[in-house]
Amino acid sequence: METKKIKNRSEVLIYILAILGLFVVINYLATRGFKRIDMTEGKEYSISKATKKSLKGLNDIITIKVFFSKNLPPHMNKIVTDVKDILSEYQAYAGKNLTITWLDPAEDPESKQTAQSLGIPEVQLQTFEKDKAQVLNAYLGIAILYEDKKEILPVVQNLQNLEYDLTMAIMKVSRTSVPTVGVVKLDTLPELPPQFADKMDQSGKTEKQLEILYQRLRDNYTVKTIDLSDGSPIDASIKTLIVPGVVNLTERKVYEIDQFFMNGGKLIVLADAVTVSLQYGVNATPQESKLLDLLESYGVRVEKNLVLDAACGQVSIPQKVGPFTMNVPVPYPYFPRLGAHSFDKNSPAVATLSDIVMPWVSSLTLTVDKVDNASATADSSKVRAVVLAETSEKSWVATGSFNLNPQQQWAAPAGETRKHTVAAYLNGNFKSYFAGKGIPPKSAPGSDSLSQIKLEADPADANRTTVESNVNGQLVVFGDADFAAGQNAGASPNNVTMLVNVVDWLSLDNNLISIRTRSLKDRTIEADLLKEGSSKPAMIRLVNIFLMPVVFIAIGLFIFIRRKEPATTVVSNEKTEVSSK
Repeated sequence: METKKIKNRSEVLIYILAILGLFVVINYLATRGFKRIDMTEGKEYSISKATKKSLKGLNDIITIKVFFSKNLPPHMNKIVTDVKDILSEYQAYAGKNLTITWLDPAEDPESKQTAQSLGIPEVQLQTFEKDKAQVLNAYLGIAILYEDKKEILPVVQNLQNLEYDLTMAIMKVSRTSVPTVGVVKLDTLPELPPQFADKMDQSGKTEKQLEILYQRLRDNYTVKTIDLSDGSPIDASIKTLIVPGVVNLTERKVYEIDQFFMNGGKLIVLADAVTVSLQYGVNATPQESKLLDLLESYGVRVEKNLVLDAACGQVSIPQKVGPFTMNVPVPYPYFPRLGAHSFDKNSPAVATLSDIVMPWVSSLTLTVDKVDNASATADSSKVRAVVLAETSEKSWVATGSFNLNPQQQWAAPAGETRKHTVAAYLNGNFKSYFAGKGIPPKSAPGSDSLSQIKLEADPADANRTTVESNVNGQLVVFGDADFAAGQNAGASPNNVTMLVNVVDWLSLDNNLISIRTRSLKDRTIEADLLKEGSSKPAMIRLVNIFLMPVVFIAIGLFIFIRRKEPATTVVSNEKTEVSSK
């Protein structure tokens, strides 16, 4: 009997050891090959393929120090849990090349000093304990360190962008050089010392107009404003050049842009063939610019029209509501809205975009062969084009005289609605617009108009030769220069994202693009704002308000009735037995 007990204990011990061994093996395999099943539409609870690729490509050890306080308010616990989850997944894919350390500066003076030296601040959080509001000092920062480089996330609050911020920080500390992006200066305002610039109206300056774009680009690049007024060649260190319009571009400036492109630079042009002025009312004027001629010679003609679309944005106009005057949003077809269906799904720069508003945009006509896939044009001796973005099928164009009044009755001309191209990518061996021509002379000082007074040929140009063609040139053209400038950039943040994506596409690789735009989803119910009597939004609203509660009530009644039926049967059987006796 005693022997049998010993045998049973030995078997139980063996079973326990076997189970523990199995758990050890599973945990070891899990650290070597991480796998998570994420059924959300945007894969919100798992890192992207681009991040996995970046982590697996690390060839040296990068340190991540997480400065999180342990004593946080209860509503902050989810942030801690999510950060731990995403970092554990980073660790699984990076392996030994990523070291993660958790520190609590509130409990360790040395960690507190380290956090302060790295620029991670102590923040105040409000919490409620014992029915009293209290202020709690805490740390919520992350530092990414490699050699003498560092990238800091001072306060982690927006978990939606956490993966992008972390991956971008890892890429920035591990890369050997920072690409340079140039933005052509279009204004003619002179440079002023800071003490005077703050007191002057600088709203017309290129840097001020594109302030948000500059901020976004500086996260990844060195950004330079290129002043072409002196007629000097564009710095060869610039990888991608953005031309944010067509105004104030003399023939000499256009020549320098052309030669930058011919020498292997990447070119992005925001070309509005019709300029809208808000200074004295709303007026639209077709543009004459050598830059438009340059683009047409490359294979894309920017039409001198404005595209209108029933799928559009809105503008607020003052209207009387009883005794009050209120700003009421109304559809404005001159602001075409590009949904997810508007973008080329084979081009990584725009494939995941949606909800882009392009104000007063002109259509593009491609005069070269079109292909369906951007990668199909690589290393082609013949210039080919890919349509990156187009308006909806319910769009039309206005030419000649433009009525921009938002309170008019909108009606598309019968039989003239169709899709219009508003952004295109051209690739191949381009010929210079100035091939076989002389080098344009520099303009006279202070002259930037088309009717400028020209000087004699500059002696410095005597030894300069025009490059007449390039190899595998890459050009992106938008039919609008307003979508990423001024208040349009702030009102529609995705507009700037689209332009930054294109810069990344031409300057870096596609990794950042896929991470940045994975959370952009088109949730529009009805894009056509001019459609009358559409009942779809109202029906969805009624279903959410009334139908769903009715369904749950019906299910509850059904369950209640089913539960009562057996009890009734039992009682009736008992009554039958009593009567028979």
